[in-house]
Amino acid sequence: MVGRLPGKGEFMGILIRLASTVVALFACGYLVAAEPLLVAVNNNDRPFSMSNERGERVGFSVDMARALCRAMASECRLVPTTFADFVPGIVEKRFDFVVANVLRTPEREKQVDFTNRIWRSSSIFVGKPGAIGEISRTTLQGKNLGVQKGSAQERYLQENFGGVASIQAYPSNTERNNALVAGKVDLILGSTVSQYAFLTTKEGAPFEFVGGPIDGQGLGGDVAIPLAKGRDDLRKRLNAAIDTIVHDGTFARINNAYFTSSVF
Repeated sequence: MVGRLPGKGEFMGILIRLASTVVALFACGYLVAAEPLLVAVNNNDRPFSMSNERGERVGFSVDMARALCRAMASECRLVPTTFADFVPGIVEKRFDFVVANVLRTPEREKQVDFTNRIWRSSSIFVGKPGAIGEISRTTLQGKNLGVQKGSAQERYLQENFGGVASIQAYPSNTERNNALVAGKVDLILGSTVSQYAFLTTKEGAPFEFVGGPIDGQGLGGDVAIPLAKGRDDLRKRLNAAIDTIVHDGTFARINNAYFTSSVF
C-alpha cells in the first residue's frame, strides 16, 4: 500500500522548514568551510625558509609551521614575506600568525600577542678571520655592518654603534650574507642559528664568528609565535600544538634535519 503523498501546502511547509534548518546550520558554522589560516614565513632566510630547486617552500620554520597546523587539524596557507613585514602584517590582519625567528620583546608585545616559546635564540657577529679582535665602539669605528631590516639586531646596532659605524639593513638574511661575501660590509649581525647555517655553506666557509653570543639588550631569549591581540582561542590552540610536537618527537625530528644541537 502506497502512503499518501503530501499536498502542495504540506510540501511547501517541508521546503520552508528544510531551508530554515540549512540557514541555521550555516549560521552556526557547520556547513561553512573554514578559511585557511594565513601563516607568514620569511621569503628568503636559510635555513628557516627558502625555495628549493623545484620552487617548493622548505626550511626549518616552514616544517614547523606545517607541523603546528597538522597538530591543530587546521588548513594553513604559507605567505612568504620580509621580516620587517611580520608585525605590521599581524596588526593589519593580513596574517593569522608568524612562524619565524621572531624574538619576544617588550616592544613587540605592545603591538601583538605571543604564544609560548618555540625555540631560543641569541645573536653573534660574523666576519673575516682576524679582521676584528673584539666588538667595541672603538674597533667598529668606520666599519660597514650588515643586518636584517626590522630585526632586533638592527635596533641594537643603531643604538650602540649608529654614531661610529655605517649600518646597512637588508630585506633578508640571504641578502645580508651576500653583502658580506661581496665585500660590501665588514661584519654581519644575526641570530646565532642563522649565522651558523651560513658558515656551513660554501659561501660562508671563508668567514667565522667574531666575538661571542650576545643575549642582552633584546638580542637573545625566547622565540615565539606572534598573533593579533585578543585572539585567545588561536593562541591556546597554538600553545597546545607546540606542546604536542615537542612531546611527540616531531620538533626533535625537524630540529635534527637542520641543526646539530637542539634550539629548544
